Amino acid sequence: GLVTNADAVGQVGTISSGDMLKIYLRVVKGVITDAKFKTFGSVYTLVASDMLCDLLITNTVENALLIKNTDIIKAMGGLPENKMHVADLAQAVVADAIDDYYKKLNELDQKKEKLKKRRIGRRNERSL
Repeated sequence: GLVTNADAVGQVGTISSGDMLKIYLRVVKGVITDAKFKTFGSVYTLVASDMLCDLLITNTVENALLIKNTDIIKAMGGLPENKMHVADLAQAVVADAIDDYYKKLNELDQKKEKLKKRRIGRRNERSL
């Protein structure tokens, strides 16, 4: 599924490589309040994505980065040896999404700063 107007989007893998994971996060005051995913790959990729979303919701952005592939494997009740890479993908998509979140926050802060400077400039012009 999708999170409309997601605050963060992460994507790892490619369809051509066999596994692709895309995650959408809603973040309110630094806490992940919703997480949805789209995935392409095996049933293990699907389950890892679903477990990851469960692990993310109610976590802070900072704590989300602490979720490791082993946490995902444990939440899944284990993985066959030849499918361990899906937990690595799930861990990587979190890092990609959080990176996106911080980039968007930085862009928002820059826009706010520009608006603030414009307002100050207009006040100075009026006082002349």
